[in-house]
Amino acid sequence: MRCIYFLFLLWAGRVGAQTLPSNEEFLNQVLPAMGIDTAFYLVAGSDSCRFEKFEYDEWVKYHLKETVPLSVLNELAYKIHLAQAPYYWKQSMLKNARCITAARADSLLSPQPTALSTTVFSISQPQFTDDGQYAVFDINTKQCVRCIGGFTLIYRRDHNGWKQIGHKDNWRGAMY
Repeated sequence: MRCIYFLFLLWAGRVGAQTLPSNEEFLNQVLPAMGIDTAFYLVAGSDSCRFEKFEYDEWVKYHLKETVPLSVLNELAYKIHLAQAPYYWKQSMLKNARCITAARADSLLSPQPTALSTTVFSISQPQFTDDGQYAVFDINTKQCVRCIGGFTLIYRRDHNGWKQIGHKDNWRGAMY
């Protein structure tokens, strides 16, 4: 009887569990909602996410649109901390991205911004909570050799898909 009860608990836990999307599936779902729905350049090797250095006394800087439990923020920060190995995007699984090397990205960018500036994205590997309900990642942009911007995004999954619930500007502007 105990064996049957134990198997039922295992089965019930699996029924309610969400499967995690691949990193590429996640990007394919969230980038179009950000307005990145046409072909773009993506640095093939992922950046590190800055969420590892999350400072709890500065949580308001994340412009959270809803309450996020501290346990969720802790879990995401811990997963970022553990993700030390570089991640390389799988070109064949990305809808609009054209993966390029960092050297190729630099060669595409002009020294000064122009009306026809190319934008190159560098995106960190997304990290998900164990239950698959929350995700965090960084997205960095370059439009010229000295024009950069970067921010951290926090997402929550609901019945309609992924919804951005927080963001923090990490830097923006020109480097001279």
